[in-house]
Amino acid sequence: MTRLANPELPERILEETERFVIQEGHEALTMRALARRVGVTATSMYHYFDSKEDLLRRVKLRAAERLNRRIRSIDPALPPDQVLHRLGEEYLAFAEEQPNLYRLLFESPVGELAEGERPVLYFTYDVARAALERLAAAGKEPAEPRYMAMMGWIMLHGFASLLMTGTLQLAEGMDRDTLRTVFLHFYEGGGER
Repeated sequence: MTRLANPELPERILEETERFVIQEGHEALTMRALARRVGVTATSMYHYFDSKEDLLRRVKLRAAERLNRRIRSIDPALPPDQVLHRLGEEYLAFAEEQPNLYRLLFESPVGELAEGERPVLYFTYDVARAALERLAAAGKEPAEPRYMAMMGWIMLHGFASLLMTGTLQLAEGMDRDTLRTVFLHFYEGGGER
């Protein structure tokens, strides 16, 4: 007799994987540990997911959607420098509030993207690039927007990572909140301020 698949199980597995990643980090995930948490055998999870990497890719997409919801809350009618400032604030807040999802999203390999995954994983970049294109159209940015968007992400990611890991060494009695404010002004200006 063939066992019928449980249609609710894939979502339960994804939710439990996301909880595991939030609590323990993606590096600690094993299919056996996850199966125990879900209440199924590790073998049965492969009925729904090809591999641990497939499962983590899907959780990565869920994490990206969490960040994207924050970015979508930014009023697109704001001036482009303010869009960049708000994008930076939301990005940093996500990294600090969800450090393990942030690490999964930005510190694990992306791999081959399936149809429809690029807009989810690159949404923040696309919003930054659109704001930079608006600045370029107004004659305010000398470099090509796609390079400026990538450089902006590199700066933002580096700053977020240093904040999250606690390795940011403040010099000369600097205040962390003041440094964050100064960084966001620097970021919104594309490194020009």
